[in-house]
Amino acid sequence: MAGFVEALTPRETALDHVSAVLRFPWKGEEVPVPVESCSGRISRPLIADENFPPFPRSTRDGYAVVSADCLGAAPGSPAYLTLAGEIPMGSAPSLSIRRGECALIHTGGILPDGADAVVMVEDTENAGNWIEVKKAVQRAENTVQAGEEFSVGDTLLKAGQKLDFRTAGLLAMAGVREAATARLTVGIISTGDEIAPPETVTLPAGKVRDVNASMLSALLIGEGHSVRNYGIAEDTRDALAAFVREALRECDVVAISGGSSVSMRDHCSSILEDLPPPGLLVRGILMSPGKPTLIAGTEDNRKLVLGLPGHPFSCFISAYTVLIPLLNALLLGKPAGPWKRVLVPVQEPVFGHTGIEEFIPCVLRNGRAFPFPVKSSFSKALAEADGLFRLSASHETIRQGEEAEIWLW
Repeated sequence: MAGFVEALTPRETALDHVSAVLRFPWKGEEVPVPVESCSGRISRPLIADENFPPFPRSTRDGYAVVSADCLGAAPGSPAYLTLAGEIPMGSAPSLSIRRGECALIHTGGILPDGADAVVMVEDTENAGNWIEVKKAVQRAENTVQAGEEFSVGDTLLKAGQKLDFRTAGLLAMAGVREAATARLTVGIISTGDEIAPPETVTLPAGKVRDVNASMLSALLIGEGHSVRNYGIAEDTRDALAAFVREALRECDVVAISGGSSVSMRDHCSSILEDLPPPGLLVRGILMSPGKPTLIAGTEDNRKLVLGLPGHPFSCFISAYTVLIPLLNALLLGKPAGPWKRVLVPVQEPVFGHTGIEEFIPCVLRNGRAFPFPVKSSFSKALAEADGLFRLSASHETIRQGEEAEIWLW
């Protein structure tokens, strides 16, 4: 087992390889969730079964008109229209508009028959039963036409779209009270005799609290998945294998933190090799941190297993840049990360190494990016960072003032 990380695979190549060998996508669990509780979930496709709005509506307070009656209207040469009445809010109009007429209408009101535009109230003057129009309007101006927001058969939400405040209004507009969401159940196993439960009050000598399980749980739940935490496995092959067997029975995906570094006491690699075909697929990734990441899978019963590094920063980078994209590939067929990629000039140099993809925490201040080096306290760096510098394998150093690729949370 020693030296298994010598054949490192580029990260994107590894994602594509695993997706192809395991024949993603697989169908994950579909869960109907009340709209008010679905924030953070992953959407299944949503297709409109009605037109919205169901009628043409005004988008301004003003007067419903025939646009041809306002042709050439200007402050110095206004058009004069007869006021035919007022359009009630919340009900259908009881009048129609003929040439030379207009009707008072409010934002959201139904456009009456005969009218094809709305003149804003500030572009008019009221003169008794006459309305002086001082600005020309085009057909459909200041209106939303029937079906303009969406029509029957339109895709409202794509598969894999994140449900949040941006989609809540659309769901309400479509009359959807329960959203069809996709999720995976991910089992988390921590390893290492030096790891103590996070609730440990007084740490024994040589022990540290389990950071990775809490971090992974928060990351996965934030991506819409369900999590089962199996606790800390002893540093023996039998103990870890028993945890893995239990998690595989109950979960779609298993994430093991620790146990993937080059050490006689780390048994993760050999356990993944013994899985049903295809078994262990990736023995290390050409990235820093996160080199010792392992990826395995079983095609017949459709299980995905990852061995993540034990160091919290390495564990997070592997989970963020490998695990999450693979979960999206499992559900959608294509690896995709949760980050937003931007280019930002750096305030001070960012040093990397040619030949390996690197990730460094960064902070943004006044439109400039600063590196946030990680030593031992990754948790503090993560809490304060705005995202990650990504240095490709061909990019060694970013000099002051040059633009850097940043992945924002």
